[in-house]
Amino acid sequence: MSRIKNWLQGLSFRTGVIVMALCLPCYFISLGLPWLLDMDASKKGAMFVVFFGLAKTFQYAGLTILGKEGYKRLKAKLKGNKPIRLIIFDFDGTIGDSRGLITQTMLETIDRLGLEKRTEEECARTIGLPLAECFSSMIPMTDEKAEECARVYTEICLRNSVPGAVPAFPNVVETIRNLHSQGYILTIATNRSRLSLADFLNDMQLADCFSLLVGVDDVQQKKPNAEPAMKILDTFGLKASEALIVGDTESDILMGKNAGVRTCGVTYGTGKEEELKKAGADFIINDFSELTGIVSHSANGSR
Repeated sequence: MSRIKNWLQGLSFRTGVIVMALCLPCYFISLGLPWLLDMDASKKGAMFVVFFGLAKTFQYAGLTILGKEGYKRLKAKLKGNKPIRLIIFDFDGTIGDSRGLITQTMLETIDRLGLEKRTEEECARTIGLPLAECFSSMIPMTDEKAEECARVYTEICLRNSVPGAVPAFPNVVETIRNLHSQGYILTIATNRSRLSLADFLNDMQLADCFSLLVGVDDVQQKKPNAEPAMKILDTFGLKASEALIVGDTESDILMGKNAGVRTCGVTYGTGKEEELKKAGADFIINDFSELTGIVSHSANGSR
């Protein structure tokens, strides 16, 4: 059985779709045709068993050929998703490896304000939340104190944001330049300020690849609200079915879900694969370069 399964999984996506489609006429015949023919009950029962069995065989064989990702592509076709034209990226934990800068700045903020000590790991778990909420989620405090933490954090972060403080993750620069050269519209939606984001992109020499940056200062409702994504879609006059959101946290995936946009979670950032799956990510990748394959095979199997 395992040899047959391995053989089926080696077949093409197109073959999987064809095999899957064959189950439909078999279901129709098994459920309808025997009762329309003039034959005794035993023959009708035998016909039902044969064609219902074939339907199930084609169905499970098709699912085996398609695999998990192939099945997602098939569902996308049936849902009428259009080829991807626009990609909305998160920045921290997706494009830039800013964990060290963020956690160190948070620890310095906590120390300056005399708050209860927290570990680097505890700080890292808040990445992706609105800035004030990062502190209030770790340490009991008033809204006013949380806003003070955000102001002090911003001051310290500006000092710490020296060139090279936030390097790009492996394969990010090459992949983004490749997608840009192919004509995809590349944008960023982040819960950090647009000014700090622009500085990091300039440092990575990627600023020319992005058509729009939406920071926390550009919206009223932050991620996971749909507003950042909707603002970008409206700017380019595109539909949700023509976009893909790429991020490393539950907040990014939920923004996509709230906006009706397909989502891709990355596992090398702050978020965990289990969290991304639970949030409902349509795709999950372990390396940024895998994004090229997802985009090129979007919707109908091509760009």
